[in-house]
Amino acid sequence: MKDSSIKDFVETMENDLANVKSYDNLLFLFAKYLNFLMQAERDIFLNKSINNKSNGFYERQLTTFLGNLNINVPRDRKGDFRPAILPPPWQKFDDSFQNILFNLILHSYSPNKIKSLLNSLNLPYSPEEIDQIKDDLYSKSKELSSRELPSDAFALFIDAYHTDIKDDDSNKVKKAVIFTVVGVDLKGYKDIYGFYTFFGSESKENWLVILNDLINRGLKRVLLIVSDDFPGLTSAISTLFPNSDHQLCFIHLQRNIRKNMSKTDAKNFLYDLKSIKLLNDYDKALSDFQKLCSKYENKYPSFIKSLISKKEFYFNFLKYPKSIQKLIYTTNTIENLNSRYEVVRVNSGGYFQSVKTLEVALYVVLNKIRTTKWKKPLLLFKEVEYDIIQMFNLRFFPQTHFA
Repeated sequence: MKDSSIKDFVETMENDLANVKSYDNLLFLFAKYLNFLMQAERDIFLNKSINNKSNGFYERQLTTFLGNLNINVPRDRKGDFRPAILPPPWQKFDDSFQNILFNLILHSYSPNKIKSLLNSLNLPYSPEEIDQIKDDLYSKSKELSSRELPSDAFALFIDAYHTDIKDDDSNKVKKAVIFTVVGVDLKGYKDIYGFYTFFGSESKENWLVILNDLINRGLKRVLLIVSDDFPGLTSAISTLFPNSDHQLCFIHLQRNIRKNMSKTDAKNFLYDLKSIKLLNDYDKALSDFQKLCSKYENKYPSFIKSLISKKEFYFNFLKYPKSIQKLIYTTNTIENLNSRYEVVRVNSGGYFQSVKTLEVALYVVLNKIRTTKWKKPLLLFKEVEYDIIQMFNLRFFPQTHFA
């Protein structure tokens, strides 16, 4: 395959494959997808093979159009199984296999795309068996979004992504919202704590469902929750996580100022706001913000009243060590995920064919990030880890802390 073709492919997928910077990265992704399909093949084979069981894997290097793939080929105890998706021994993949590797990524594991791709390769699967592969992917997405959570966390980042999904009941494309929750534990490691899909828009009832789900899966104590100013979320947090700080996204505050003030007033307000943001003193920040708002009270009464009523939520990040403040005053962590969802939506034809298809696609996007970029703790967290744990203990175990 020509270098120009690789370049075109990487550019097309740059939002969804942010980690791809070399041939090795591409080979790793292709090997991962191939390993999954081979294991799905073995599951189908063993369902038909009486008195036979799985017997681990053996490593093999497979020559492809990109280079050599290091794969793990599944085995059975009787030695009768060989993945049909592999080319004949000692041969390279032919052109038809290029399509499946490219499209498994380009279509983000869309179940319908997988079905048509496997059919086009004339693999020995019945329609029912292909559906089993699709269902296996869906099961993995449900496992990710329902697994047990740690009891304690440093922070939760919550955001919403609006999209269109075909409703299975009505067979109509409807407006929907996806809420994603990213957690950061007390060691600084990020992970997906949940993703939730609702038809319609945000509501307090949605937030109660989401937060109760996190609690039911084991989450008990969180120092900080970072979000945009969603209707009903502040109230839900105060009810279910009353000891947690709630930080409203500072970037969204700045956008709202530009949106609701004249260009000149917004420029002056933001200039003064920048100085307040750098104070590193929570109480003084609230006082100075109140004074700043009062200058514009007569000109923008409703908007300024709203800002003042939420002032403590805009500056909660100042309670935390300065070196980590830039990581917790905004929902950028989640917005990066939303941009990846958008790539999947566009590649899916502008909307998702079903909630099930959506959740499979989200699983692929999210699981790839959590097993690559998020394998290491947040940058700079190590230097503030002790301070964070002290804050956590003071907040949730004050008697024990001082015993």
